[in-house]
Amino acid sequence: MTGTLLVLWLGWSWLFQERYGGASVVVMSVMDRPISYASVNGNMGGNTFAFDGLNAGGKIAGPYSISGNIAKIDWELDMTLAQEQAGYKFEKHTVTLPMPKRKKGQNNFCILFLPDNKPLIRWATSCVLEMDPTVEKYRTRG
Repeated sequence: MTGTLLVLWLGWSWLFQERYGGASVVVMSVMDRPISYASVNGNMGGNTFAFDGLNAGGKIAGPYSISGNIAKIDWELDMTLAQEQAGYKFEKHTVTLPMPKRKKGQNNFCILFLPDNKPLIRWATSCVLEMDPTVEKYRTRG
């Protein structure tokens, strides 16, 4: 009897559990400074150049297992040559945000760095398409 219940429970949980594979971390930015390091829950993403008024980057790293109820985002701001000559320094930042809900087929964890060091995060099938409406607000050329 106990064995039958265990088999039924295992079958039920296997059929109806949410299963996701690994995910890539996609780092994009509309900041005027390059980002030399970014990670989510210790999983490293790519780096980006300073925003050029058109392209927000889109460097990809992974796949990783990204889960949990929180997303701890760490990043380091670098500087362009002009910014370095103006006295800018490396800056390390960390923020903890609620983990967005992931749906089946969303295999990209998107981090879009907005001005004033505000990361916007979400799951997507394509970070470029998902974040484009937000990036559009910051475009100065096209």
